[in-house]
Amino acid sequence: MLKVRWGVLGVGRAGKARVEAIRADPRCDLVGAWRGDLEGAQLRAFDSFAHMLQHVDAVAICSPDLFHADQVHTALTSRRHVVCEFPLASTAREASSLFALSIAYDRVLHVEHIELLTPEASWLRRRAKDRQLLGGAIRFSSGPRKSAASPAHANIARLHRIIDAVGAPDGVRVERCNPEQLSLILDYGDEVEVAVDCRMGEGLERHLEMVFEFEDGNLRQDGHAVFEDGEAVDLPEAQGLFKADQLAASAAILDGETSYASMDKVLAALGIADTIMGQA
Repeated sequence: MLKVRWGVLGVGRAGKARVEAIRADPRCDLVGAWRGDLEGAQLRAFDSFAHMLQHVDAVAICSPDLFHADQVHTALTSRRHVVCEFPLASTAREASSLFALSIAYDRVLHVEHIELLTPEASWLRRRAKDRQLLGGAIRFSSGPRKSAASPAHANIARLHRIIDAVGAPDGVRVERCNPEQLSLILDYGDEVEVAVDCRMGEGLERHLEMVFEFEDGNLRQDGHAVFEDGEAVDLPEAQGLFKADQLAASAAILDGETSYASMDKVLAALGIADTIMGQA
C-alpha cells in the first residue's frame, strides 16, 4: 500500500486531533512533528520546520492562525502537500496566491473545515440545494478567539457554513465589528437578506443557530439539532470529524479527489472577511 509520510506543525489541541487522525489513516505514516506537546503525543521531535520538511511528503499545519500563510508557502515551495487548519490566510488575495502555488508545483493544498463534515451541515446543504431563498438569520456565541487576525476571521467557519448552504452573498453590510461582536447583513439580491450576529466573550457557551426561509418552507439548525418546517429531523451520529478530514486529504493526494472545502468556497469566505474589515 502506498503511504504518505506526514509531519505535523504545532501539536496543541487541534494538532493532537490531527495526530490521532493521521495515525488512524492506514494510508499515512506519521514521521514526527515540530513545536507543541511532542512528548505527550509520543512523536519524534524535529529541531526546525525545514528539518521536518526534508523527511516528509506532506505536512499538517496546526499553528496559530497568523502563521498559516507563511508556513503553507514554505511547505509548498519545498514541494510538499499541505493540510492547513482554517483560516488559510488573512486575505483572499494571499490565499489565492497559495492555491496558485499549489497548482504550479502540482501539490495538494487542503484546507480543513470540519464543520462542513457534520451531519447537520450535510443535511442543510442537501435540503437547501436549488431552493429560492427569502431570508435567514445566524446567531453564534463562543469564548474569545484572541489569536484570530480579526473578528471576521474568528468567524470564518460561520461564513463558510452560510456559503456552503445557500451560496455567497452579493454584498455585505457591517453593523458592528469588534472583538466581542460581529453583526452583518448579507445581501442576496431582490431584498433578500441574511442577518448574522456573532458574540465572543469570556464565559459564553459555544452555540450556533441557523435559520433559512425559502419560498416553500424553512430549515433550522439549533446546536446539533435540525428542523424542517418546525419538525425535528433525525440525523446519523457524528463520526470523527478530524479522521474524516484526514481521509479526504489522503484521497486528494493519492487519488486526485476534490476537497470538500473547495478553493472557490475558501476564497469566497475570506473575500467576505476582507469586505468586513474594509468597512470596519
